[in-house]
Amino acid sequence: MDRIVTVSASYGTGGSVVAPAVAEALGFPFLDRAVPAGPAAIRDTDQEAASDEERTGGLWARVLETLASAPTDAVPTSSIGVVGTDETLRLNAEARLREFVAGSEGVILGWASAVVVPNAYHVRLDGPLEARLHQGMAIGGRLVEAEARRQLEQTDRIRSLYWRRLYKRDIADPSHYHLAIDSTAIDLGVVRDLIILGARAFWEAKAT
Repeated sequence: MDRIVTVSASYGTGGSVVAPAVAEALGFPFLDRAVPAGPAAIRDTDQEAASDEERTGGLWARVLETLASAPTDAVPTSSIGVVGTDETLRLNAEARLREFVAGSEGVILGWASAVVVPNAYHVRLDGPLEARLHQGMAIGGRLVEAEARRQLEQTDRIRSLYWRRLYKRDIADPSHYHLAIDSTAIDLGVVRDLIILGARAFWEAKAT
């Protein structure tokens, strides 16, 4: 039986901390958020995980911002080495996901994986905007409030746009997830433990 956990996380909810921690605790491989150019975005250091909330406002954000303003699916993205259509972006991401889940065990952060990997255990991390802002600043470690607020607004928009443009789905729709947590309200270590507890119960139920 496949044992896959997918995590969808709003900015500042600690997805970059919790998802790799879940993978480590389970002894599973970890696949990070989609970055469409360069090597596969798999990370294994706490330092990188802690800076991910800042990093999501970079290259991938610019690609999706281009999609946001495009009237059709023909979007030039040759500067980042990706043929420029919604369909190409989707197919590239899904090919990477298929390669990853072929191993039958793993934790995936992002990639609209709650839609693409239907038989996995799906988790959503969210929380009130101001609480996410301040937790995101703590995770990033170097941001002033104005910059953190800009990144929060941009990152939320980009992640929502990824789902909407490529899958015609709403990232916030609770029907996509087995477990939704306000991860600004409790310790991130507890969030990790809740995800693991839920995932194990889910796999046990599927096995019976």
